[in-house]
Amino acid sequence: MAVIFHDTYAENIPRDSAEAQRNTGYILHPAVQATRYLDACVAVAGTGTAAFLHELAHDWSEATLHGYDISTCLFPPADTLPLNVSLILYDACQDVPSSLQGKYDFVHGRLMAAGLSASESTGVVKNLAQLLKPGGAMQWEECDFTAVCYLPGGAHSSIDTASKMGKLFSTAMRLRFEAGMSWPQNVHTEAAAVHRVRGTRERLTANRMQSIFAWARLQSARGSKWALSMEYLEELEQKAHKDIQSGCYGSFDVHIAWGFRPRIPS
Repeated sequence: MAVIFHDTYAENIPRDSAEAQRNTGYILHPAVQATRYLDACVAVAGTGTAAFLHELAHDWSEATLHGYDISTCLFPPADTLPLNVSLILYDACQDVPSSLQGKYDFVHGRLMAAGLSASESTGVVKNLAQLLKPGGAMQWEECDFTAVCYLPGGAHSSIDTASKMGKLFSTAMRLRFEAGMSWPQNVHTEAAAVHRVRGTRERLTANRMQSIFAWARLQSARGSKWALSMEYLEELEQKAHKDIQSGCYGSFDVHIAWGFRPRIPS
């Protein structure tokens, strides 16, 4: 019998290609990169389209790479994956099976806050930490979508519609994002502004706006309190696209956390 998990993430963010294209910067934090070795066993939680695993597989061909997600709907066909990549259905809110405890040298989590309540986030962090071998590393990235602002990139840039939709989404998701993630004391954190690289501003803003409109259509289809008519959304999407073409870009921070599971004293 197939195992089916309740996909809480999809209740808030539609699972589509735009959702999967969000970029948070470097692949491995330098502190994690420095501990990497060739035949490591790696787990990626919330793997989606396995884009992150493809990036890892390019330079880490001798590692064993496992991608986990609560839904398989973004999993690419198995025959398109690198030979060292496998994708597995798994709900990180559930207890970790004994067969997975202490199995991995590196565990990665990314952009999962939208699908977690305040009460769930601490448990998910603890569960993923259980996947680590002693001395293993974990890295996690989350975007602060509660503090997004849309800025003009030039004297003639328009920002009104992009700002309107960004504010609608941030207001709707504020409780989930403001809950944050609860990290153990030995975890390091830092933040980086996504707009710092001028050449990626347009693509990142367009991807972000596409995700917001996918979310807005989901709310409309469900008749939620955030619902706007489909006709109005079509009009707004065209205006937001023109904002971006005029030079409008989104500014928000990506927060990165990383740490290591303590080694067992010899």
